[in-house]
Amino acid sequence: MEKSSKPIIEHIPFFLNYCKEIGLSERTFKNYKNYLKRFILWLKRENKNTLLPHELTANDINAYKFYLSNYKDEKGRPLKKLTQNYYLIALRALLGYFIAKDIVSLLPAKITLPKDAGREKTVKFLNLEQIERLLLAPDIKTATGLRDRAILKTIVSTGLKVNQLIKLNRNQLKDMPGEVLPLLEEYLKTRRDRNTALFINYRAKRKSIGERLTARSIERIVNYYGRKINLPFFITPEILRWTRARMLSNEEIKIQRARIHQTLITENYKDKESPLFDHKKPRNLSSSWYNIENLINREINWMKSNIPVLPSGYKENPPFLRCDDCILRKIAILIVSGKVKAAEIRAKENKDLWDGLTENMNFKKINRHGREWHRKMMDVVSNYFITRDYKVNFEPILHYGRADLGVFMEKEKPLYIEIGTVSLFKLWYNLSVMKNVTFLIIPSENNGIEFNT
Repeated sequence: MEKSSKPIIEHIPFFLNYCKEIGLSERTFKNYKNYLKRFILWLKRENKNTLLPHELTANDINAYKFYLSNYKDEKGRPLKKLTQNYYLIALRALLGYFIAKDIVSLLPAKITLPKDAGREKTVKFLNLEQIERLLLAPDIKTATGLRDRAILKTIVSTGLKVNQLIKLNRNQLKDMPGEVLPLLEEYLKTRRDRNTALFINYRAKRKSIGERLTARSIERIVNYYGRKINLPFFITPEILRWTRARMLSNEEIKIQRARIHQTLITENYKDKESPLFDHKKPRNLSSSWYNIENLINREINWMKSNIPVLPSGYKENPPFLRCDDCILRKIAILIVSGKVKAAEIRAKENKDLWDGLTENMNFKKINRHGREWHRKMMDVVSNYFITRDYKVNFEPILHYGRADLGVFMEKEKPLYIEIGTVSLFKLWYNLSVMKNVTFLIIPSENNGIEFNT
């Protein structure tokens, strides 16, 4: 690592470009940009305009924290602790960039966040009756009302983020859950335009009529109908997308003694003639609750050892289910109850699982999403299935969120693939609600973790 002769302030634009290069969302990019503006103002205020990355100290961080804790806006309002954390997270990301670029700097771990900040944020969720009233609120006799109901139901049914929702196109209906598909088809019958966007603006007094809806427009639509049904609290698309997931997480999954099965953890090398994998038959097990609990704990430990999860700084778990162990237990119960079959697939002799494509540099380069290894494996896996005449979709929509790849062929179960790290919550939710599908997690070139529902 080398010491940079360029001040921190001059590195920030390069850091923001780096955020785009590694595939961070537009929203995250804008947040980092806005939060770092405050840090730039603080540097100038403290006459540290020329401060170099390796000159930034823990004392500087503490001084910046003190500044944030005492800051007040033009109306005299202080920053909430949660908001202060966002400023520190952006700064921590900047230090992570320095490390990635081999620039000597303070370690990101030196920036600690107050643990009690989250207590300020009390999130309220809708119950089933409120969801039903919200979905019935739009007047579907009008094109706008039909569009709005389709938007609300899509958020509830898929759990898509706003920035994912606004990017949906008309030709992606086949990826939608069956429960929302008829409504979307009915909505599209009212469209006379040729815009590829699924959800467009209908406001006639604006030049943007017929254009793709913005994230801000979606937020306004959700809040408008929340107020229309007199909800006692403010709702956002984020609250709406977590609501159904929360309802599902509160349902206890009953384990019946007669249905106990063992997880299917194998060392099988997959059949090269088939892109799906064979399993050994499960053994009969004792039905005692003591053994059941042991089985659940064994599955939790197995998943902890094999599934690469998102790092703590990038958690996608909802606010009501922050604990990874809680989610792992829910997945383990699905396995032990026989609702889901799990298997570990390893290649022989440390070879890859993909006919040596990881060493072949001549295959077609398709993907540009994610970091270098992720992009490479997206290309490897997609080429593997395409050459076997399988249809491959990039980022197909699941019941909650998206997968990296979807592999489809007539008369075979859909195969959804996650490469590298995975959101445990997204995995559990989709295992719970999606039937007759296969999920494959690829942590490395020579092994995979497969779940069958």
